Amino acid sequence: MAPETRLPDDGAPFHEAAFHDAYERLAPALFVWASRHASQTLRSKLEIDDVIQEVWLRAFRDRAKFEGDPGQFRAWIFRIAKLVLLESHRGAARLQRLGHGAGATENRLGLEAVPESITRLSQRVAREEGVVRLLDHLGTLDPDDQELVSCCGLEGATCAEAARRLGIGEAAAIKRWQRLRARLRDGGIADGWLP
Repeated sequence: MAPETRLPDDGAPFHEAAFHDAYERLAPALFVWASRHASQTLRSKLEIDDVIQEVWLRAFRDRAKFEGDPGQFRAWIFRIAKLVLLESHRGAARLQRLGHGAGATENRLGLEAVPESITRLSQRVAREEGVVRLLDHLGTLDPDDQELVSCCGLEGATCAEAARRLGIGEAAAIKRWQRLRARLRDGGIADGWLP
């Protein structure tokens, strides 16, 4: 019998193949999110690839702890991503204070355990036309709209949560997100991986 290819909806731990499929669907959004939120010390593609791979490693290792329904997988992955990115920023800052610069990671994230298929995935995602176009498009938006796309479009958070982050009303966040989402879809940007 082949392994399951979808997240189970009973909260049970999911099989390796189902986990990989679910993660692969989120990888473009995660790459754009990490690219947008990475500090100047983590701007190189290598560093962002390391973050993406570390997120996979931690999520895979803890996949038995995932107790949500399939719709909560995105939020779970992005919670892990926020922790990994925070740790990466702290590590890079520490290296700079010690005079080591912000070069490539020194395997500080334990990436030797990441399978080659995930390394290839992060490299492929970085070259995807939709990813490149969305990153370019984000650069043309004002900071509040960038945050709205990041929050609602990439992380999959609600407009109410985005409104709290931005300090605006929920109705305003909903309208802005609808307008931004329509522009992204009409432009064929991020088609298929926005929630």
